[in-house]
Amino acid sequence: MHSMDTIRRLHEHRLWTREKILAVARTCSEAELGHAFEMGVGTLLGTMIHLWGAETVWANVLEQENNAFPLPGIEAFPTLASLESAWVPLDARWVALLARASDPAFLASPMPRVREGKTYTTNAADIFLHVCTHQHYHAAQISNMLRQLGKSIGSSDLIVLAREQWGN
Repeated sequence: MHSMDTIRRLHEHRLWTREKILAVARTCSEAELGHAFEMGVGTLLGTMIHLWGAETVWANVLEQENNAFPLPGIEAFPTLASLESAWVPLDARWVALLARASDPAFLASPMPRVREGKTYTTNAADIFLHVCTHQHYHAAQISNMLRQLGKSIGSSDLIVLAREQWGN
């Protein structure tokens, strides 16, 4: 059902998009990172923390460890630099998970996630896809927040990544 090549490509795009976001976020003041918006989690930094939290939640589920990990609040990372530091080991976990995803049996495996006391089960393949689509949803919100601050990440469309890789 799911092509491993597609899953890998979407995760490559997820990381590329995140780096575009972070490159612009690094130019923001603390006030801009904490500016209130009526979208996302409410602030630029808060929405990025939410992305880290979701990636952590789903890595835990795929590793079948701490599948009830709660999403962190804004207090988890007081600065953008602290958030970026936390992404380094998390990205290493995702590299290992994507390597395991070459196994069709792993992709088809049921993966339980406990949220608010209720257990939800999803196969691993759909979790890999969800992590990417979830980030793209919030990346659009972040892009809009940055635009309202007079900043831009440019286009984060997959085709732009592909053209960059082709030297266009």
